[in-house]
Amino acid sequence: ARLADALEERVALSEILRVISQSPTDAQPVFDTIVAHALRLCDAPASGVYRFDGELIHVVALRNIDPAGADAVRQAYPRPPTRGGATGRAILTRDVVYIRDVGEDPEYQLHSTAAAVGYRSIMSVPMLRGQNAIGAITVNAADVAAFSDNHVKLLQAFADQAVIAIENVRLFT
Repeated sequence: ARLADALEERVALSEILRVISQSPTDAQPVFDTIVAHALRLCDAPASGVYRFDGELIHVVALRNIDPAGADAVRQAYPRPPTRGGATGRAILTRDVVYIRDVGEDPEYQLHSTAAAVGYRSIMSVPMLRGQNAIGAITVNAADVAAFSDNHVKLLQAFADQAVIAIENVRLFT
């Protein structure tokens, strides 16, 4: 099973690199591919990619969120990064944020969004260009403590690839 999982992860990383090479002037296909693979490989019911413009966090890709949940996420953003959400906290700290149960986290503030999407556990990995956070990849799950250390490593690899795609677009345009 571990060998099959490792192979699936390698295939996902290869596909993301293929999409990067085919989309040198548009990062959106890369973001869409990342959320699809993050969803599947992290056993997450929902995933998203968020960009940070230096002031506000913006939603750039969502996957497997029903229309009401997607509306709730889009109403919560754009927003400045704060410790009140996993994505904002990951951008502020430039580190992985894993909130095992949003109901038990004293700083978590996006409870209405969590209820609309249907998650209790959320993990966000920053996309870093040097020391600067330029966004984050976030996955969530209805179960408490749903993610493993392997999921963290996988999302970090996806985040690195997202940064490559963003840099390519910046350089080409």
